Formats: sequence, structure tokens, C-alpha cells
Amino acid sequence: MELRTTSDGSHTLFCTAAGETYHSSAGAIVEAMHVYVSKAFDEFENICSNSLKILEIGFGTGLNALLTMLESQKRQIYVYYETLEPFPLSADIYERLNYCSLLPCDQKLFISFHNSVFDKYIEYHDCFTFVKRRACVEDFVTDNQFDVIYFDAFSPNAQPEMWTENIFQKLYKILSCKGIILTYSSKGSVKRALRAAGFKVLRLSGAGSKHHMLKGVKLD
Repeated sequence: MELRTTSDGSHTLFCTAAGETYHSSAGAIVEAMHVYVSKAFDEFENICSNSLKILEIGFGTGLNALLTMLESQKRQIYVYYETLEPFPLSADIYERLNYCSLLPCDQKLFISFHNSVFDKYIEYHDCFTFVKRRACVEDFVTDNQFDVIYFDAFSPNAQPEMWTENIFQKLYKILSCKGIILTYSSKGSVKRALRAAGFKVLRLSGAGSKHHMLKGVKLD
């Protein structure tokens, strides 16, 4: 793992095995807010929801979880947040990430996301329940129905097995009616796989240098 600074001053990691960064070099915080956090809260605030269940595929640096927690406090919307991470970062990496120097958050709280015990439910600020699973999406089993899925795997080029119709069908089944899946990728094969899985697919403006991103909506 190689620590890099993005255009908005926030860190990302370059994974040599995947040949990709965890976040956009145009701004890690900017991308996470644009693609995932703002879209999720805006979608359900519009239908007067005061709570959200979010599933994140790919915990990674923990930035999406941190920003979601801060947004839940800001908007006073309760969030249940479940995240999958089969390959957690080591402490010598995540302790160097600089997000808390740029955001209104205590570093110890951020670190607690990373060093929390798997499958243990943690309450933060009465607005945010967090649980981390050491599981691949292929093996993930749940009785929950989620409102939002953050799909933040490495790209289809690096992890083609993650962007298949079968994976999206599984995720479709655990979304509530009108639930959404959000991803930074707008590749044609991803759109086709989402549609084949049953999603209504919308192409939205992307973050930074990316022209587009995708939102899938479950209609039944």
C-alpha cells in the first residue's frame, strides 16, 4: 500500500496488487461525498425518511463510513451502517490517514472503526450504529433489507468478478422497495449487469474528472 494525497488534500491509498487507488486522485473526500453520502441522504430525505439502513461493499480506508456518520449527525437522521471488508488494512496504514485533520471528527473515533471487533455493534452519537463483517459479498448472508448500498469495490478491470449480474442479483434481493445502489463506475458492462439483475439504471454526473456514475433503483 502506498499513501497518496489527492487534490482536495485528503489521503487515498494506491494498492500495487490491484494497480488502483482506493479513491479518486481528484479528491477522496469530494468523491465519497458526491458518489455515496450526499446521494444516499438526499434520496431518502426527499421521501421524509428519518432513518436509513446502509450496506457498504468495500470498507477500505473507512472514509465512506466516517462521512456517513458525520452526515447523520448533521441531518439528524438515524443510520444503521453495515460494511463488508474481507481484507482489512493494518494499523500502520490506517493510523496515518489524515481525514480527521480535515473533518470535524476525533481521530480516536475514526480509529475505532478500523480496530472494532468484527460482528460487534457499536453505537455512535445516538444517530449511527456501525458493524463490520469480515466477509466477501459472495458469502454474505443477512436478514436485513437495506435502503442504500455503497458499491465501492475496485474497478471492473481490476475485480471483474465483483461486477457481475449474479452479484447484483444478490444485492437486489436485500434492498428494500425503492432502495438504491450507488457506484462510481459507469462502464457499459456494469450498466448491463445492473439492468439484467432487475435495476432501473440512471447515469448521473460523476465526481472530479469522471463524467458519470451510476445509480440503480429497485422498483418492486
